[in-house]
Amino acid sequence: MSPRVLVAVQARMGSTRLPGKVLLDIGGRPVLELMVRRLGPVVEAGATLAIATSDLERDRPVVALAEELGTPVVAGDERDVLHRFVQCLDRHPADLVVRLTADCPLIDPAIVERTIDAAVRTGADYASNTLVRTYPDGLDVEVLRADALRRAADEASDPPEREHVTPYLLRHPRRFTLTQVTSGTDAGDERWTLDEAADLDVIRDAVHRLPDPDRGSWTDIMDLVGRRATRDAPVRAVPGPPVPHEAGTPYERRWDLLADERPLGRATVTVDDGVGRLDLDLPAGTDPSRTEAARDAVRTWLAADLQTTTLIEDEGAPHGPRT
Repeated sequence: MSPRVLVAVQARMGSTRLPGKVLLDIGGRPVLELMVRRLGPVVEAGATLAIATSDLERDRPVVALAEELGTPVVAGDERDVLHRFVQCLDRHPADLVVRLTADCPLIDPAIVERTIDAAVRTGADYASNTLVRTYPDGLDVEVLRADALRRAADEASDPPEREHVTPYLLRHPRRFTLTQVTSGTDAGDERWTLDEAADLDVIRDAVHRLPDPDRGSWTDIMDLVGRRATRDAPVRAVPGPPVPHEAGTPYERRWDLLADERPLGRATVTVDDGVGRLDLDLPAGTDPSRTEAARDAVRTWLAADLQTTTLIEDEGAPHGPRT
C-alpha cells in the first residue's frame, strides 16, 4: 500500500531581504502560483498539496491566493513553523510530509518524487537533497516521516529548530535516520533560490526562456540559462557521495577539496547531537592559507542547513555556536 503524502509549502510575506517575495510577479503570475502549478504532477500522483502560512494580517494575501488556486491553506505562528507543519498534518493526515519553501519556485516535481521514493525505499525518518547538495540551491526537497515530525515538534526547543522545521532531526542522527538524494552532477553551487532582488532576475530569465514554465525540468533550465556560479575561490569543497547512515550512529558528511579545480584532499565532518567534528585529510606541507581556505569552504556548507551548533576542528579548537 502506497504511503499517504502531504506536500506542505511554507510561504510568508515577511522576508526581510525581499519583502513580499512569494507574491512577486514572474511571467505574469505570482511566485507562489508558479510553484503550485509546477507541483501539479506530484498532486496528480496522489499527494495532497497545502500552503502553510502565518496568521498575521500581512499574510492574508497568501491565504487569498491559495484559496483562489483551490489549494488548502493552514495559518499559524509565524516563527514556530514546525508547529505550523504539525497543524497541516493534523488537517491532512499523512504518512510522509514533504517540506518545501516558496522561495523555490523552480521546484522540479521529478526531484520531489525521487526524494519521496528514497524515503519509502530506505524507511528513513528524513530524506532530502540538501545535506549532500548536488542540485542547484532552489530545488530543495525534504521528506519527513509523520511520526518523526511530531516527535521533533514535541521535543525541539531551540528557536532555529522551531523556525526551520528540520534541524532537530538533522542534529540528532542517533535518534533519526537520514538519507540523501543526489543528482550525479556538481551543481550545488548554482543559485536558483529567491532571497534577494538579483535572484528575481535569474528566475524571471529562466521562466522567460522555458517553452512551458509549468513543466520544464531542472535540466531544461540548466541547459537554457547555463552555469552562473563562479569558481574562483582558493579552495572549493565539492560534496562527496552520501555515506549510508545507520540507525543509532552519528552522521558523516564528506567533501572533496579542490584547489584551482585540482584535487587537494578531503574533508569529513561527523555530526552527533549538533556537534560537528571536522577532519581534514591534506597532503603534508599544505600551505596554511589553503588549509584555512578548506576550513572556510566546509564552514560555508555547514552554515546552510543548521545541522551543527558547534564545529570542533581538526586541531581541537571549537567554533560555535552555529545558529
